[in-house]
Amino acid sequence: MNIKIQNDVYNIANRIKEIDRNYFIVYNTSKRNFEIHSLSQIGNSYCLTLPYKELDARALQHVQTTKTKNIDKILNQIEAENKLKENADKRGVLSQFSSALEDEIKRR
Repeated sequence: MNIKIQNDVYNIANRIKEIDRNYFIVYNTSKRNFEIHSLSQIGNSYCLTLPYKELDARALQHVQTTKTKNIDKILNQIEAENKLKENADKRGVLSQFSSALEDEIKRR
C-alpha cells in the first residue's frame, strides 16, 4: 500500500515540487521506503526509491542529482567509476601473475 505524503516535518513534500511540479512522495508500506512519483509519466508514476529511511534534505539532493536532465553527467560518472574498477582489477591480476612468475623463477 502506498501512502501519499502531503505534509512532513521538513516540508520535503512541498519542496520536492520546486524540482519538478509533477513530483510527489509516497511511503510504500510493504517495502517500508519512500518513493518519488511523477504525474507527468504515462502508465506508471514511479520514478525512484529514496535510499534513506527518513524524509529529509538528502531526499531533495538525491532527486536533484538523479533528474533525467543530468543523465549525461550520471552516465559519465558511472563510466569513470567502472573504468577505475576495471583498472584496479587488471592491476590485481598483473600483481598475482607477477608473484606467481617470481615464485616459478625462484623454484628453478
